[in-house]
Amino acid sequence: MKYRPLVLVIYLLFTGIASAQYYNTGQDPASLRWMQIVTDRFTVIYPKTYGDAGIDFARSLDKAWSQLSEIYPVNKFRIPVIIHNHTIKSSGYVAWSPNRMEIYPTPEQNSIPLDANTQLAIHELTHVMQMESLKKGFTKAMSVLSGQQFTGMVSALLPLWYLEGDAVFTESVLTGSGRGRTPSFQKHLKALMLEKGNVFSYDKSVNGSFRDHVPDHYHYGYQMMAWSYYGYDKQIWRKALNLTGNAPFLINPVNISLRKSASLTKKRLFDETFDSLKTIWTKDDARSASLNYTVLNPDKGKEFISYHSPVRAGKDTIIAVKTSLSEPASFVMIRPSDNSEKRIHFPGYINPYFISCGNGKLVWVETHSDPRWANREWSEIMLMDISTNRVRRLTKKTRYISASLSPDGTLVAAVENKPGNVNTLNILDAYSGEKLHSTGTLGNTPLQRPQWDDTGRNITVINMDEKGEGILRFNLENKSWQTLVETGTDDIQSSFLRNDSLFYISSLNGTDNIYLRKADNSVTQLTRSRFGASDLSINGSVMLFADYTSSGNNISSAVIPRELAAEPIVHSHDSYLINRFDAQTPPAESISGNVYHPSPYRKWKKLFRFHSWMPFYTDITKIQEDPFSVTPGFTLITQNNLSTLISTFGYEYTADQRHKLHSNIKWMGWYPVIETGIEYGNPVSVEKFGRDAADPDILSNGYSWENKISLPLVFRGGSFTRQLYLSASSSIKNDYIYLRETNSYDKLQNQLTGRVYFSNYRRYAIRDIYPSYAQTIDLNYSAYPFDKGIYGDILSGKLSLYFPGLLKNHGFRLRLEAEQQNPEKFVLRNRIGFARGYIGARKPDIDEWYENIVSMQLLTASVDYYMPIAYPDFRLGGILYMTRIRSDFFYDQSVGSDSYTFVSVLDEGRRIIRNEYHNYREKFESFGIQLMTDFYLFRIPFMMSSGVEASWRDIGETPYLKMLFSIDIFGMNIGKGKGIAGHWL
Repeated sequence: MKYRPLVLVIYLLFTGIASAQYYNTGQDPASLRWMQIVTDRFTVIYPKTYGDAGIDFARSLDKAWSQLSEIYPVNKFRIPVIIHNHTIKSSGYVAWSPNRMEIYPTPEQNSIPLDANTQLAIHELTHVMQMESLKKGFTKAMSVLSGQQFTGMVSALLPLWYLEGDAVFTESVLTGSGRGRTPSFQKHLKALMLEKGNVFSYDKSVNGSFRDHVPDHYHYGYQMMAWSYYGYDKQIWRKALNLTGNAPFLINPVNISLRKSASLTKKRLFDETFDSLKTIWTKDDARSASLNYTVLNPDKGKEFISYHSPVRAGKDTIIAVKTSLSEPASFVMIRPSDNSEKRIHFPGYINPYFISCGNGKLVWVETHSDPRWANREWSEIMLMDISTNRVRRLTKKTRYISASLSPDGTLVAAVENKPGNVNTLNILDAYSGEKLHSTGTLGNTPLQRPQWDDTGRNITVINMDEKGEGILRFNLENKSWQTLVETGTDDIQSSFLRNDSLFYISSLNGTDNIYLRKADNSVTQLTRSRFGASDLSINGSVMLFADYTSSGNNISSAVIPRELAAEPIVHSHDSYLINRFDAQTPPAESISGNVYHPSPYRKWKKLFRFHSWMPFYTDITKIQEDPFSVTPGFTLITQNNLSTLISTFGYEYTADQRHKLHSNIKWMGWYPVIETGIEYGNPVSVEKFGRDAADPDILSNGYSWENKISLPLVFRGGSFTRQLYLSASSSIKNDYIYLRETNSYDKLQNQLTGRVYFSNYRRYAIRDIYPSYAQTIDLNYSAYPFDKGIYGDILSGKLSLYFPGLLKNHGFRLRLEAEQQNPEKFVLRNRIGFARGYIGARKPDIDEWYENIVSMQLLTASVDYYMPIAYPDFRLGGILYMTRIRSDFFYDQSVGSDSYTFVSVLDEGRRIIRNEYHNYREKFESFGIQLMTDFYLFRIPFMMSSGVEASWRDIGETPYLKMLFSIDIFGMNIGKGKGIAGHWL
């Protein structure tokens, strides 16, 4: 009994990491040609369309390594770096099975004053260094036996807040910028601390919440890492990495190491960090002389609601982007005079939330993805007529990453980033979307947030170079650029030009506030926001902006003073832990003189990359259900750098002394996906149906050959996501099926299956259990065309509809499913759902229950009403953290004809399955409730759901009970139901 928690932890870690680490984020278009740059430590792989930008990023990586090697003295390594320049993301990630760094290099529109290549290179290379630091002792030995996957599994023992917090710390301490130096990164925790008295508990910060908005592990992880480096020996984390790599079997080596080297635990470090920050931030707040501003949005109550990018759309009308935990992001129209708010549109994916208004129209950019190639996206301009709420797509398949509408609504200024990392400012016709003018900047610097002035003759943009962020003006009449604010390390978020006066938001005094720069270059601070202002717009003499609080952004306003007092600007950066460290400059050794030689990357030469193996055989899918389903043998796993070919190969020596071979290959490099899998050495199934027939003369080794071609399409655009999945598959087996008519055996079965699946669902809110609106349809047809007289065919269809319920995050689900089998001698398990309370459900006092029910004709209809009951945020030490309790009330009805029931009964103490045939029409009805709780165990970052289903077949009877359990890992569920695949007649 005492080992059960340990077994559970190992099971959750293994199944979670095994599922999560063998993944890919999608493919790039098959037509792309690729280049590579091979250095001492990196193989940088990028599309030819990226041009010389590939050399720039290779140089940034080498520079980052020269800086990080002083912090992480790891052995020499080489890692592939794959650049996806046809996306609109500005991000990166490091995975370890296989080990690789993947980069999405499009410049961000809400960036910090740090060159994007520098930030990505330092941040992601920190993760590589963290992983490489684990390769010692036990982990190094096990990596010889299992490849890269073991290091990936060991990394699960490192908390996410350490991994990301340390990376944010390094990007900040190794540069003059970084997120650790920006008030917009710190304000979430600071507002909680000062307005609510403290940040959330350690467990709530680690596990998250449906009740409250919780700053993520980047935010609190950075503060913890900065405080630990400041207050303790800088070697404590090197020691923690060493112990984790040397002895991962200790389960919690990080805590053991922290306790030994600094008398700390993870939770104690969290508490100490924020106790100290409370003192620091309280003092900073007392001397900030912050002001309260007029709030124009309706009262939020106790909810976390945030408003972004407020713009004037009339004398008493404001339009803004609204976000909350209960609803997806939406555009709302607010009338401050009567304190009213009206939703006018659910947009698609917007990042950042930035809208522009002019002459009764709104403009913004949305991300639209290629239906097949996940690594090709477009950023397209959308335009709305406010009077009619009509929305149209102004541009298609473009890369305009930010847009602003002229005051008269006739022109759009749009920032474009081309796949070759060429940055331009473009003027478009607001009616046709036609490009009227395009211009770049000196040095090809990235541009952000274009903004027209009142006259429509000038556009200001935020630009960024190696020194940081500044502000430029572009004059439409003479097509010339002028520098208004020199680039520097202050974070600039908005700009607005009026005559010769520039209004802009900057972190100049340590908090994001609005400033005015006059023609004589004098600067005056106009606001004193407590936690930070953003999204400036000006109408007349009134400034509109978003003012941050612990309950989210408020829409605030302030009048531009007629006379500006020349008060000195107090630069207060004491509240930033990073300022307690000396800025570390790069080593004297310069890499600027390195010569890089791009060469073609031949995809066909790099199809296989064996990265992991096991000295035993296991099926990753089966081990999720049974962590002990391993046998002697070996397993090889391969995935190439572009994630176009994934395959596994295995040998198994079974308990009955059989030699089995396994292989599976999945090719995703073309528009259709092709998959094939072979298993050889299975025991052959001989089915006589109870008849006295002679055994086959020769029993060959059993084999199965599965082939599939599919077309997985995902259409992301607007507020709905649509999926279309088409597939055709073949399953060949060599079982021995006795045929009475010919007194012989059928030795080969070939089942062909076609499937069409379509779904359409609106974007989720954080608290949604299911989408508020969704439709799915799933059609399947299977047949044995070469053995029609033996096996018959089966046709099934499923339809599901989702609708909003009576209250927020409540919902209805309606399901209608039908199936028709035309069997000859064999009946397949029903593919559609059955009324709950029959299959697998039991009464506490009755030993007999349905193992399965199979009907030749089956129709199922059901209605569910699901809803959250409570968000308890209940914790039991570090063992259990419960985030939500929810329920599902249901009514089901299934009507089946020609049914086979497989009933589990006790016969003299032995459980047997009794088969009954009913050649008539039957109705199966049930109603009941599912009571579920969502929770985390042992602070493992995978949400689990567990509960009970109680169902009644009739009013007044004892309910049938069924336990429910699942683990959600990046959208995947562990805990698949088992059933009987088929039955012979």
